[in-house]
Amino acid sequence: MKVIIIEGPDNCGKNTLIQNIVDNNDVVKVVHCHKPEKGDPNPFMTMQKIYLYHADNVIRDNIEGHTDVLVFNRYYQSEYIYGQLYRNGDPVKIKQMISILEDYLINNIGYDNIYYIQLNSNSAKLLKKNEDGQSLSNAELNKIQTEIDLFNEIYKFSKLKKKKICISNGDDFRTRENILKQFNKFIEK
Repeated sequence: MKVIIIEGPDNCGKNTLIQNIVDNNDVVKVVHCHKPEKGDPNPFMTMQKIYLYHADNVIRDNIEGHTDVLVFNRYYQSEYIYGQLYRNGDPVKIKQMISILEDYLINNIGYDNIYYIQLNSNSAKLLKKNEDGQSLSNAELNKIQTEIDLFNEIYKFSKLKKKKICISNGDDFRTRENILKQFNKFIEK
């Protein structure tokens, strides 16, 4: 089983890439990690439980063999960004959690079976231009840039087999075909 984690700021094409994965594989399971409820007294603890629950399910799915490809539309890496920006999360504790989860997945699934793909842009203006009204940043350039920077930080920190795919050429989007070609080349290695 391949486990593919798709991460990146809002409006960078995660859903489009995931749909391409679904369309081009036989048995695909897509998981989206949801944020904690408003008013949660300990959102970090809630998120840790959610991420561990999903990790245990990945391991069970791998053992049972019912899924060829499991895709995460965001996973624990996002906690480094959104936990800090919107839940007053401690970046040191978040990194500790990420390290533990990555070791757990690598030890139980295997390094070569887990792929961390980060879609990102060098242009906050481009992501603002593509705003759909659903993002947490509400298209504020400074928040979008902070998200981009934090995604870059956690990408560097990750121990997983990883690939960063820049979705832009300056202030224009790259074509979906070019992004998909880069993704496929990485996954097929």
